[in-house]
Amino acid sequence: MSARVFMKRLAAVEIDPARSNQHEFNAGRLRQELGLKGDPCQGAVEFLFYKADDAEPAIVTESYTLYDARRNHPSRTEWRMYYTNRGVAAQARADDLMLLFRIDSKTHDLVALVVRRGTSLERELVRQLASRESEQFIEDLFVDSTIIDANTRRILLKVLRRTVPEGPLKVYPFTSHALFRQAVTQDEMPPTAAMADAALGVLADLEVTEHDPDDFIHLALAAETALFMTIEEKLGNMRLAELYLRTGPDFLATMKFAMSYQQSRKSRRGRSLENHFRSLLARLRIPHGYQCTTESGKKPDFIFPSCAAYHDPAYPSHSLRVVGCKTKVRERHAQWLGEAARIPLKYALCVDEELTDALIARYDGKLRFFLPTPILDAVYADRPSRPLLGSVADLIGELRTATATPRRN
Repeated sequence: MSARVFMKRLAAVEIDPARSNQHEFNAGRLRQELGLKGDPCQGAVEFLFYKADDAEPAIVTESYTLYDARRNHPSRTEWRMYYTNRGVAAQARADDLMLLFRIDSKTHDLVALVVRRGTSLERELVRQLASRESEQFIEDLFVDSTIIDANTRRILLKVLRRTVPEGPLKVYPFTSHALFRQAVTQDEMPPTAAMADAALGVLADLEVTEHDPDDFIHLALAAETALFMTIEEKLGNMRLAELYLRTGPDFLATMKFAMSYQQSRKSRRGRSLENHFRSLLARLRIPHGYQCTTESGKKPDFIFPSCAAYHDPAYPSHSLRVVGCKTKVRERHAQWLGEAARIPLKYALCVDEELTDALIARYDGKLRFFLPTPILDAVYADRPSRPLLGSVADLIGELRTATATPRRN
């Protein structure tokens, strides 16, 4: 039996907080059709918002809970699916088309395509999956995945569009890099550590050094991303051709392929910042401990000057520092606050362009965010929260001061 896809028109009360705080769908049949078990049943929802045919989709990760609102009733059930609405309201509109489905039957995680009404992608998805015209699609519908045409596949796969590097990386010959040739020959993406080393080699070719910490981190991440995506594009085209030879250009096969690559990007990006920050610390000879246990179950990314110093009661607490690394902060800030109890002010190194003024101000004196200068200048320069943010050079200065000969209590 083919995997099932839930199709519906979004209603204003389901997405707009000004209309309702509902953020729920009726889910009795949805639970059965998608094979979601348990009460409650919980998982992540990866929303892909296709707002125009010529643009890649915006991606927002939310969570959901599917539950029986009448679980205590002796004879009635009322299944509802509640989802968090941190980013959906800003991206979706009433009457947009939503396609909800499972990529992997082994997990309860879901993918939701939200496609702007009136786009060619919206019209073609309704025509090819629901066998009707867009204007005729009104009621919720469950359909089997089916073959889709080449243009529809092309638009859907824009989720994998390769970012064109800027600045000195724009003309760098990534397809001539030894790691690119190795990956194509072996038909395998290199491990994260190898990608990080290759990125440092690119920086050496461009004469970028650790003496400008902000450029070092910013360009190391950009170089690794550019090399990764160059390899990904080559391997992806080869594997996509093989996939369609085996299964045909099916809707769910296409999306499963795309989301597997999207997940690979997220996993790699999560470790890249840590790797390049470790390289920067080593080059600048700043002593540190990496991912050591501070308290039971707590393992922060970096402790300064060392794990041994942290666990030495005689070592002054005011000379200890902790740094957490995360490309996107999301909910990690709560975790950071619970780590390294001896250190009241936590440091966070990130490249997140979506930090809100409210979040930054809320943690003033508890958690300080540091970002590369190019991001600070492009995103936060005119924001009220800018004085509370630091650059990578600021962070290095703080760590150098703290790891100098400590003052005893």
